[in-house]
Amino acid sequence: MTILVWITLTVKDGNCNQVLELFDSPEGNDFTASQEGCERLERSIDQDNPNQILLTELWSSKEDWNAYFEMQQEVRDNNGFNKQLLELIEENGIEIKFSEVNKSKRRNVPEHVQRILDNDKDYKHFLVVHAFVSDEARKEMLTPPEKREPPQLRRTEREWAQENAKRKNATVIQHWVTNEDFAYCHWLAKSEQDVYRTLEKMGLEGKLVNSMAHEAHRYESAFRNSDKILPSYPENGYNW
Repeated sequence: MTILVWITLTVKDGNCNQVLELFDSPEGNDFTASQEGCERLERSIDQDNPNQILLTELWSSKEDWNAYFEMQQEVRDNNGFNKQLLELIEENGIEIKFSEVNKSKRRNVPEHVQRILDNDKDYKHFLVVHAFVSDEARKEMLTPPEKREPPQLRRTEREWAQENAKRKNATVIQHWVTNEDFAYCHWLAKSEQDVYRTLEKMGLEGKLVNSMAHEAHRYESAFRNSDKILPSYPENGYNW
């Protein structure tokens, strides 16, 4: 279980800057932050009491913090850090508290985004290449909405995503248009045929574009912010 560690130091009057300098030394906060299991370390000063310094640490587990705390006692006794610190703070001037952190993987996000984050096992990722069937088709698809007959309102990116999310068996979740005769889309679909069927229902396939769908057997994205462990690439490539 991830934990937050709240360390409050009560400093002797007039010694706050010296304590901060000590924490800024290589033996201070940088040493703590470099330890296994330390995910975050922040330092702040109480606005109501400038002689109180708060260290807020996020650790992967209580076991990681316990191992670090036992080790740092010996290390900092040997390098003189603890002796310097104790001379600058009040007697019994260190208070340590712990709280558990529930790092929920399910965020409060729109349903159409959560569907992508969940990466439903029934859906596969496809990179789809669309070739315009003609210059006229390219012009029709790329003409801005306000210049069409009749003129249309431009959609927001969210509206575009929500509309595509209504398509259950295959939905496009990313879209790229270049200055070439091709467009590229990222689809979530149950099968390759579902991609083609959906494009036909949209009035696109064979009329405005000819498409080729490629299943992506490995997909990673920084936007998912996922804890998924990445697989290794097979030495001789994937054997489909």
